[in-house]
Amino acid sequence: MNHGESIIDRIFRVILPKHGYVVREDQIQLSLAVYHGFCNKQVSLLESEVGTGKTLAYLVAGVAALEGNKTDPAPITITTSSIELQTALVEREIPQLSRILLCARMIHQPLTTVLRKGKEHYFCLQRYQDYLGSIQPSAASRLSDRVSGAFDLDELDLPGHVKDAINVHGGCRHCPLCANCKYVHFLRYAQDVNRPLSFQVTNHNLYLMSRTNPKLLRPSSLIVVDEAHKLKEAAQSAFGASISEKDIPNYLNWSKTLCRDRTKQTFYKMEQSEAMELNDMLFSWLRTRYHEEEVTSDGHSIVDLNAGCLDVIHTLIDTLERLERMRSGFGGYSMDIGRITTSLEVLRQKSFITTWVEMDENDSLTLCGCPKNLNAEFETCVWTYRKHHVLLSGTLSDGRDFRFYKQEHGLNRLLPDRIEERMFPSPFDYQHQARLYLAKGLPWPDNSESYFREVSKRIVRLVRATCGHTAILFTSYRALQRVHELTAERLRDYDVICMTRSNRTAIDTFRRSRNGVLFASGSMWEGVDCVGDCLSSLIIVRLPFPQRSAVMELKRSRYDSVRDFVNDYAVPEMLIKLRQGAGRLIRSETDTGVIAILDTRATMSRHEKRVKQALAQYPQVYSIKELRAFMRSVKPDSYFHDRRE
Repeated sequence: MNHGESIIDRIFRVILPKHGYVVREDQIQLSLAVYHGFCNKQVSLLESEVGTGKTLAYLVAGVAALEGNKTDPAPITITTSSIELQTALVEREIPQLSRILLCARMIHQPLTTVLRKGKEHYFCLQRYQDYLGSIQPSAASRLSDRVSGAFDLDELDLPGHVKDAINVHGGCRHCPLCANCKYVHFLRYAQDVNRPLSFQVTNHNLYLMSRTNPKLLRPSSLIVVDEAHKLKEAAQSAFGASISEKDIPNYLNWSKTLCRDRTKQTFYKMEQSEAMELNDMLFSWLRTRYHEEEVTSDGHSIVDLNAGCLDVIHTLIDTLERLERMRSGFGGYSMDIGRITTSLEVLRQKSFITTWVEMDENDSLTLCGCPKNLNAEFETCVWTYRKHHVLLSGTLSDGRDFRFYKQEHGLNRLLPDRIEERMFPSPFDYQHQARLYLAKGLPWPDNSESYFREVSKRIVRLVRATCGHTAILFTSYRALQRVHELTAERLRDYDVICMTRSNRTAIDTFRRSRNGVLFASGSMWEGVDCVGDCLSSLIIVRLPFPQRSAVMELKRSRYDSVRDFVNDYAVPEMLIKLRQGAGRLIRSETDTGVIAILDTRATMSRHEKRVKQALAQYPQVYSIKELRAFMRSVKPDSYFHDRRE
């Protein structure tokens, strides 16, 4: 046992038990696997199912790695997809571990950490002052009271449009308020390479962008990628580009008076008019194409930029660059025109980028693109020899192996000896804690009224069998709304909560309910904890096959047949998300409950074997009667007497 391994062993077996922690062999092995990933391999794939304690495992492994290299001030980077986990790491998990290890004299200085979010999360004093001048004095006075001493906008309860108006957006270099700017001071503190730092915590997007712009984060060779199943989604944004139809008008409005040379002002105004006309021409063409093409289920319309459109983009880039050369220096907030021109340059690379158009709720368009070979971008930019990545998630595999994950993230391009693969199953006793019900006799899942009626009837029966305490997971808000309409009256004995895009409190309301029934989509599929009897029944209405999108259409075009595409791409993608959704049910050693899948495709010979394999830890029941009997065997009598007051 080397020094790092002995540190891990002592922390888990000697130090943590004195503070109420239970010794868990799987957690120790997971921590050792993370540590070995830091020391030996370039990329470690570690699937750690719910209950394995992965957060503490990789933090302890990080301490062992830091203790073994005290002369290097470089921190360990932890990247996650959710701000909730990032905040928990910085405010609770790392400080708590630091206090315990200091008390045991395992470390002699506190573990230090910094949370790095995108600049749009932070308060800009210059933009705030500009915004105050644009609103009514009474509104300005109220806002001033609410943002007094502001820094992190996530901590303020403000409307989204207000945060967008007062956040950091652009360059800070020439701002006259730099001396009093908390964001600028924070960046200097966070990026000071001479200051010892144990952990820097960030998000997937910012980490991936730092791979092409190293100045964004502190240099670091040891990287923990938590919630690694979300890395591909972040890469589509980080390695891609986008520009909205408002970006250039906003730039032109900001810069219209910033040419001080009188001999150039006439030409400057002409170039401004030219840029506006080109922008209007581009987005007018895109709007026409958006309505001509089939819109995907996520609201995207795939577009192929023709030669005329590419010429417009090329001319627009040249015009913007000429404007920048004529624009005088400005000692204030500086709009980031570099991002706009860079995005345009990327979007015009037809051989490299897949492009599509999105329309928001205000009918405003955004032209988006991402690399056609995303896995090649991963290989080139992320999986370098100088970085040691440890990727963790409860669902990196499709229930069989890591083949699909490696293919989608460019890891199949690496030599086999550069990759370590381990699976750590959940320690929970699913044989006694849970059951799986695969419904039969339901119609094929379409959007017909007869389908919605039959599914609604089965949902009502299941809710009554489990006395509520149910979350119903949908893959679309349209289906959610229709089934909610058909069942709400029949479920009036329960606390019915309907999640919408704007209802951010639905999950908290469900947790506080007596016998709640939550109609949910989106975020409820992953990363949500409802420990205890609150969530004892999980109904998955449809198997979460990937929705049509520009990226998925590109994937499909590369397969010889639709059948091959479904088997090799759509099904593995679905199984990973299905496992994420199913993981919402059992979150502790004492949780009990049932999972019901109402999609008839789960019982077809084509998919049944793989669905059952992905959920193999859940014993199956074959009727609602059996399901009800199981609930009676694991729940106390008080559970069945919960009624809405």
